[in-house]
Amino acid sequence: MRVPLSLRIFLVSVAFTVASGIIAVFLVHQTFQRYYERWERSLATLPSEQIYDGSASEIARSLLLRLERAPEVKERDQDRITAGLNAVLREIPSIQSFLVLDRDRRIQYANQPSVVDLAFTGEESASLVASDQIVRRNKPSGIGGYVTEVMIPIFDVPPAGQGERRRLGSLIIDYTPDEALVARIPQMRPPSVKPWDSMFPLFAFLLAGVGGGILVAGLTALPVRRLDRALVDFRDRGFRGGIDAERLGLGGELALTVKAINEMGGRLEALDSRGREREALLGTLSQSLEEGMIAIDEREVPVAWNAAALRILGVPEEGADEAVVRAAVDRHPELSIGWSAGSSLPSRSVEISREGGDSVPVQITEVPFEPRPGVSGTLVLLRDLATLRKVEAHLLEAGRFAVLAHLAGSLAHEIRNPLHSIGLNAGVVQQYVGKPSTPTALLAMSDSLQTIQEETRRLTDLLNNYLGLLRSAPEPVFVDVHEVCRRVIQLLSYAAMKAKVDIKFERQADLPPVLGVPDRLQQAVLNLVLNAIQAMPQGGKVELQTSEAAGLVRVSVTDTGPGLPQALAEQLFDTRVTTKPGGSGLGLPLVRMIAEAHGGSVWYRSDPGKGATFTLVLPTAREAA
Repeated sequence: MRVPLSLRIFLVSVAFTVASGIIAVFLVHQTFQRYYERWERSLATLPSEQIYDGSASEIARSLLLRLERAPEVKERDQDRITAGLNAVLREIPSIQSFLVLDRDRRIQYANQPSVVDLAFTGEESASLVASDQIVRRNKPSGIGGYVTEVMIPIFDVPPAGQGERRRLGSLIIDYTPDEALVARIPQMRPPSVKPWDSMFPLFAFLLAGVGGGILVAGLTALPVRRLDRALVDFRDRGFRGGIDAERLGLGGELALTVKAINEMGGRLEALDSRGREREALLGTLSQSLEEGMIAIDEREVPVAWNAAALRILGVPEEGADEAVVRAAVDRHPELSIGWSAGSSLPSRSVEISREGGDSVPVQITEVPFEPRPGVSGTLVLLRDLATLRKVEAHLLEAGRFAVLAHLAGSLAHEIRNPLHSIGLNAGVVQQYVGKPSTPTALLAMSDSLQTIQEETRRLTDLLNNYLGLLRSAPEPVFVDVHEVCRRVIQLLSYAAMKAKVDIKFERQADLPPVLGVPDRLQQAVLNLVLNAIQAMPQGGKVELQTSEAAGLVRVSVTDTGPGLPQALAEQLFDTRVTTKPGGSGLGLPLVRMIAEAHGGSVWYRSDPGKGATFTLVLPTAREAA
């Protein structure tokens, strides 16, 4: 049962008032008790003080005036005065100690010889002696009781009109309580305050508190009760429509509170509408994605997915819920999805088996995300690679046809000139056939036949290069790149020596093998080294270097030639571009095609006048697999 707020406020007010009254009675009683103890201590030594203060002051004044005499008088009488004071004070039990101090706070006379010539030090002693008025205070006696310490300033009072008085020193007397007087104190004790003596004021205080509590409950709890009901209704309406403060009779500060609540409700409604719009937009976007998406919360439960994910997992959209999606993922352990929220594995490609025996290549990516602030989840992305591979195959096929068309055009262009030359020279031979042989005719026929042979050889080399581009490659095997480079250097050693070129080979130890066709890779490296040799007709150096990093093997060929023209940077791998007189322009395109066929690439760096570097980049056998 819920207790109304007004009743709770009333009960709290009553409890607080009663507790306050009890505490007040206790504190008053304790205050009077402490007052009585102070009164008792002050009264215990008061008669002795009234009797002896005056005479003690005169004695101290006389003793201090004696200090102004000759030092030998002071030393002669000091012991006798101390003995006399001690004898006198034995007859006055109310005085425990009698100390006479000079202006420097040094003890000159005392009833205890052991303290003579000692000085009062410390801030507390200085403040006690510095006063020009009589100072009286209680202090512990050291044996379980207390004494009253009285400090009396001593002045030398000259006769009237003969100058101002001067401070001679101080007198400190410790009075002990008078036992006879202490025995009579209970008879003189004022009446103590009893708790029941204050009952009427306490009852009046309690009644006032209860009345105040009822008034406070009426003034605060009832409007708060109305506001509480209005807030419950506001919540049931989904925080829409606001609260009417005038209808509820809420004014003043509560009206401002209601206004703030209405403003927050309006903002919440706007945020809710915006959130619903974004949720619908995100839902539409996720359902339209070709990639599958599964969101996993911190409880390792799939909370959201799209149609593409169900299609990849082979789950019908109708009836798909958390348990069905979880079971579908568990049926494919090859996915290796980490169900721990916030954890992720590297992006990977796997083959998942479908019903019927067919398999589908899928790329899986797990991304940590926060569904709520401070809560970790995992977003699993599933990409169907089958469609992507079909598109790649079509693109490769289209690229192959484009290359073939380009090669056919290049081949027609390259064959035209040799055929034209062969036709002209064949006409020369035909002109002299059947006619008398003369030296001129024989020389013309010999030159024409030689030209026909050279052009025929040129056509044969050209066709062989084109066949090298079009020929299908055999099955790839593990290839030692160092062995390929060694064979290339061996094949080109005579050409390099003839061109006065020094070939230097720097190899990396433990270079991993690559997966490919040895003859094709040898052709690519040979073309790069041969181009470097032919770029230095006056001789130079060629550096062949191998290295491996991040799963890639690099074969770099660096020459000390003139470098490549900047104008050929964009067309360097075109089949119609060559930098050598009479060249076919197929060397670098062939290198690029071989590199791309092995999953690699070729790139170059050149500074005019500083040579060029061509680098063949190939994936290692492990990376290619």
